[in-house]
Amino acid sequence: MKAVLIDSPEGLQVVEVPRPAPKDGEVLVRLRCCGICGTDVEKVHGEGITSRILGHEEVGEVAELGSGVKGLEVGDRVFAHHHVGCGECGLCRRGKSTYCSEYSKHNLVPCGLAEYFIVPRYNVDRGAVLKLPDSLGYEEASFIEPLACCILGLDQAEATRASSAIVYGAGPVGLTHLKLLRSFGVKKVGIADISDSRLALGMKMGAEVAFNPSEEQGRRDALAVFDGGPELVVLATGSSAAFEDGIRTVARGGTVLLFGVPRRDATATIGMGRFFLNGTRLVTSYAASERETSSALAMLSEHRIDVTDMITHRFPLERTAEAFAAASQQQCVKALVTN
Repeated sequence: MKAVLIDSPEGLQVVEVPRPAPKDGEVLVRLRCCGICGTDVEKVHGEGITSRILGHEEVGEVAELGSGVKGLEVGDRVFAHHHVGCGECGLCRRGKSTYCSEYSKHNLVPCGLAEYFIVPRYNVDRGAVLKLPDSLGYEEASFIEPLACCILGLDQAEATRASSAIVYGAGPVGLTHLKLLRSFGVKKVGIADISDSRLALGMKMGAEVAFNPSEEQGRRDALAVFDGGPELVVLATGSSAAFEDGIRTVARGGTVLLFGVPRRDATATIGMGRFFLNGTRLVTSYAASERETSSALAMLSEHRIDVTDMITHRFPLERTAEAFAAASQQQCVKALVTN
């Protein structure tokens, strides 16, 4: 079967590997659709700070069950979460399971971008495999994981308490944050990006203002809409420049959410005095738990959020390299790999 790996010196390659067979408690899934995440692109470019295993926005159908698996049948349409916390440690009990020491130790085998992949027993036992309703297509369902991550991030930032927000980064996760903020009832939402085409898309999807933070006059004009600045700044990019500008932009007593994954060697400089006197709250958010994946599935199934307008490119599995090339370009919002 085909699988997409980056372990070779040549970088990303679609290679032939043996089809795995599920052991006790494991589930074999046939891939139907997988979104390309920005962190996947960073892994291929050698800039990622997480594992080099590709594909975590995947959905498919159960092809085979290991002995002892309950609640699933061959042919079930499913989403499979690639990481899961232990559920027992202090972090998990405090609702911080994405920081559990076990969270990133368990992953899909050989990866999520493969014709077939194994969901390990550890994940299966902890509820990481969710059935999809017939009303939810595979393309929409591939947004479960990134939507779940955004749900957790905005929960950490207490976004529902904000009346105004600016999202830095108009890529797929930035636009997802924009859609969620609107669905949460945040009255005034702006978007910032260095790409004019993505800013236009953000306006089309509900942003009240859009600006390029590197253009000072346009930035000042846009921020004039937010009296005293936005109560919430969402950094849907790992850019150090965006981080510094977001700290400078947020209103007194406001919150900055660092959501985008920074590069391994990224640094930023902030004025500590202003940060202190403004009472700025800085929070970070990484990945998602089963609570958020279930919430994301419900939102998509009940059509409380539309994600289809973010899909701009589709490629078959054997052309995954083209999918990654497209995902690296500004004109691409979301690239999907189908099988």
